Amino acid sequence: MGAALTSSRAATDPAEAARLHFVLRFSFGTTAAFIACELMGWQPSVLAPLLTGVLLANLPVSPPPKVGLALVIVMALSAWFSFFLTTFLNQTPHLLFGIIGLILFLIFAGLAQAKGQLPLTFLLICITVVPVITLTLSEYAGIFPGLLVRSMGLAIIFTWIAFAIWPLPSPKSPDPAASPSTSPGANALVGTAIVLPLMLLYLLYGWTDAIPVLLTTALIVAKMEEERSAASAWAMLLGNFLGGFVAVAAFYLLQVAPSLATLMLITFIIGFGFALQIVKGGARGGRALIAYNASMVIFGLALLKGPANSGTWGARVVQFAIACTFAVGMIHLLLPLAKRGSGAR
Repeated sequence: MGAALTSSRAATDPAEAARLHFVLRFSFGTTAAFIACELMGWQPSVLAPLLTGVLLANLPVSPPPKVGLALVIVMALSAWFSFFLTTFLNQTPHLLFGIIGLILFLIFAGLAQAKGQLPLTFLLICITVVPVITLTLSEYAGIFPGLLVRSMGLAIIFTWIAFAIWPLPSPKSPDPAASPSTSPGANALVGTAIVLPLMLLYLLYGWTDAIPVLLTTALIVAKMEEERSAASAWAMLLGNFLGGFVAVAAFYLLQVAPSLATLMLITFIIGFGFALQIVKGGARGGRALIAYNASMVIFGLALLKGPANSGTWGARVVQFAIACTFAVGMIHLLLPLAKRGSGAR
């Protein structure tokens, strides 16, 4: 039905056909990745659809085989490096977090110079999340890095399949390229001073359910521009709230007729609804992708933990607000001081 609708519209409006291709491609790819993880028991099952959504939202055409393989290799190296580093140094926490702090400094310095954005972002994700998971959830200690790699591989596969079915290039305008910072050392120092204490707090209090909050806060800090970081933080907060509302509604709707077919239909509708906004690009498209990620994370956690935990999105929003406020406030406070000190030197 989707193919027939696409063909009829393509004959009259190529731009509309391209938009429809994007929406169907996004909905199908993310749904297929989520259902595949649920069937294979890859928990948390939301990793693959999130990665699939990021790829489909940002790639104008199907990635070549070499690019897909490179993405999987970069994720594998980043995930297993973070795991083995944590495992070998878990008896010397001071040394472990000293090395993690150095790695964070180098990552933020590289991101500030607009070099190697994709591999450095993957390494930032892994070095921020994998040590916390490894040290607090022993049952996931040796599983989570492999799960990240499998999820990336599954995301690449379903991205290829989705582009093969709906091949028209994405009409979404690409995001502007990052410009190098004039003071990468100051950016790196401030980023490390914000993210590393947050990681310690998550370890001390065992906030493993709020790992997405830690991760998105690190990505806010990676922007390291006061105005853009503040706008991004508020957009993520709003998207998290909207996504939580959609996830709770979807969870209770699934309870009316619990089945695999119902789960597939609900997941497809969620992806379809958000894809209609993501395809518009710009700030609205970015907020829609944030909201989709939040909805899938909370929906997946609700499915994993059952009805008693379906309302945890309210607590997640509060945690996210605190973390985003802290990150943006520290950027506004420390970044000018660090730049001033760097200029004086």
